Amino acid sequence: MGDLVKKANQIGSSLQRVPIGYWALIPVILQAIFRKRGGYLQRNLVSLVCLMVSAMYGMAASITLPIFGKSHLINWTVGRFHKAINRQFLGIDAIVEGEENLAKHGQSAIYVCNHQTLIDIIFMGSIFPKSTSVVSKKAIKYYPILGWFMILSKSIFLDRTNREGAIKQARQAAEDIHRKKTSVFIFPEGTRSGVDKVDLLPFKKGAFYMATQAKVPIIPIVVANYKEIYDPKKKHFGHGTIKIRILPAIETKDIDEDSASIDKLSNQVRDQMLTTLLEISKLPAEDQKTK
Repeated sequence: MGDLVKKANQIGSSLQRVPIGYWALIPVILQAIFRKRGGYLQRNLVSLVCLMVSAMYGMAASITLPIFGKSHLINWTVGRFHKAINRQFLGIDAIVEGEENLAKHGQSAIYVCNHQTLIDIIFMGSIFPKSTSVVSKKAIKYYPILGWFMILSKSIFLDRTNREGAIKQARQAAEDIHRKKTSVFIFPEGTRSGVDKVDLLPFKKGAFYMATQAKVPIIPIVVANYKEIYDPKKKHFGHGTIKIRILPAIETKDIDEDSASIDKLSNQVRDQMLTTLLEISKLPAEDQKTK
């Protein structure tokens, strides 16, 4: 009995000498091994941690890449990093179709993408182009860590509660597109549509004013409904691979900036995206809401 106690004390003493940093690695390693398991709350926590880690990486990238003349890679590299860690720790990935439709090097475009839930940012990493800025609601600027990264990476913040102000900001962004030779990524729905139905909310007009003012093409991006992976109402957070399709560019050079022309352009883009969304989403017919 004395030998057992002595042995236990030796083991305890050895464990105490293990650096605390090594202990911190244990849950990280276990999550990587069992990335396809875990409950709703646990996986949401892991997703949040991944987002914060990516934002901190983004802050570092926003400071260091401009020193080497690589500012155009900030959001691109952060997106790829975020995609990689979510694939590693949550088992979530994407298949991208139509990458040939992305703007070529030296060209600018307005990318419009459907917006379903908070985890859309995971899928953005699979398709986010180089030399592209993000348009976001103004409130995100004040989020700790994430907001700091977005400020450092020169994101465009729109106050959607102020229509005149939003149009003015869109006009400024249109000027920056040519001055900085950059593209813009925006969710035209303005808020999350959810995963209950395969549908799109009505589009806000900011992206389309921006495109017609800058005379650059609009490139629609459609992320399939991922209800089978993430459904917050049912407290479901699983794993799997989502399909994303990038549609051909829609030119805006000959489109006027008046309200009627903008409405027509917005409806045209929305119709194309909704048709694609219905096509690439694998859900039972009763779950699909047609236009």
